[in-house]
Amino acid sequence: MKILIADPSDAFRKTLYERLREVPTATVVGQASDEDQAVLLAALCSPDLVLTELDLGRGSGFALMERLRAAGYEGLAYMVTSADEAEHGPRCVEAGITGFYDKTYDMERLLQAMTVLAQAPVTFGQSRIRASAI
Repeated sequence: MKILIADPSDAFRKTLYERLREVPTATVVGQASDEDQAVLLAALCSPDLVLTELDLGRGSGFALMERLRAAGYEGLAYMVTSADEAEHGPRCVEAGITGFYDKTYDMERLLQAMTVLAQAPVTFGQSRIRASAI
């Protein structure tokens, strides 16, 4: 499972990267600190899963996923943030985000979910991101 991490915090990206090494078959294929970097890396790396923070400093996780979905990304996307799920959950759904995890309290739950995903059968038909749409 190829994973792209988008978070403005170097420390959090490093921590998440280290924790993802515990997940069988998980490979971090890119790390971005802002929305534009994440869009470019997604086009280059074709991730199966995007883990994004809500506030990317220059950009947002919402806008990132809207851009990726418009460009043909059909993979999973999880919001990993300290923001309030009740407040931002509906907007996540609109943006094409498929999961919401609190980065302070849900790390173990996130890793468990990803372990299940990593052990799931391969699916076919995932289209690549259209470079012309970025």
